Amino acid sequence: MAATENINETPFHCGTVALLGRPNVGKSTLMNRLIGAKVAIVTPKPQTTRHRILGIFTDEQRQMIFVDTPGIHKGGMQLNKNMVRVAYAAAEEADVLVIMQDASRPMDPATRTLIEQFADGRLSQPRIHVLNKVDCIAKDQLLPRLMMLQRLDPGAVAYVPLSAKKGTQTEALMRELTKHLPEQPAMYDPDWFTDQSQRQLAAEYVREQVFLSMHQEIPFQTAVEIERFEEHEDLIEIDAVILVGSERHKPMLIGKGGDRMKAVGTKARLGLEQILGCRVRLNLWARVDEDWFDHPGKLMDLGLGSDS
Repeated sequence: MAATENINETPFHCGTVALLGRPNVGKSTLMNRLIGAKVAIVTPKPQTTRHRILGIFTDEQRQMIFVDTPGIHKGGMQLNKNMVRVAYAAAEEADVLVIMQDASRPMDPATRTLIEQFADGRLSQPRIHVLNKVDCIAKDQLLPRLMMLQRLDPGAVAYVPLSAKKGTQTEALMRELTKHLPEQPAMYDPDWFTDQSQRQLAAEYVREQVFLSMHQEIPFQTAVEIERFEEHEDLIEIDAVILVGSERHKPMLIGKGGDRMKAVGTKARLGLEQILGCRVRLNLWARVDEDWFDHPGKLMDLGLGSDS
């Protein structure tokens, strides 16, 4: 695709930025904030992001291709293993690494280990550490946390405290990222803000509402499969199946008289209409597919293989 015109005769920077970290540190919220559009779903539940998601920001001087990755964690199921492989593969391929942590929580051993892994020099890309949720801590707590981070990874090029939710200090992060991106033409059309298809966005928006409406153990065992996606002049019709991993979860998802499924569909439809810019007719069904989350073939069908 054609590169963005360099109006001011200044070098144009373009490259990929991998957003890395433990689950629930705010990677998806940060990416949505930086690109100005909701392309990654956000919930308080662990492991909401399951595959690599691109968010693209372009202006006159730069194109930043953010790669939102699943949270790096331990887990025995095939889905867990695939998610972690996706995160590390994104790190290897990126031009800049952004390693995030939640500043509102004490640094746990898993976060410390993750920082030390990236600081060991095996990957040569510039590393920027982001302390997210600084709006949730007292000011006198920030400096000790930054000093600890600098001791753990003295080779990082920057340490940026910010609030992804409120947008505090996000411009400072963008300026720092620009310094470390290669000078090269844009890789995507300036109008693009994600590489996800409309079908993928539909599946993710439905899954987001499932996560927000269900109890702790159920969301991880749910997935969404789009069976029909038809575009008309002023309407998109979508048939989606919500997979659950156990027979006992199906009535919980449907709710009394179908009220929970209806609420999930209504909220997902409204979100899709906003991002797709047209009316959406969304039909939802529930289906039991035991152990789909530990079956390599099914994970591949759902776009959740280790290279997704």
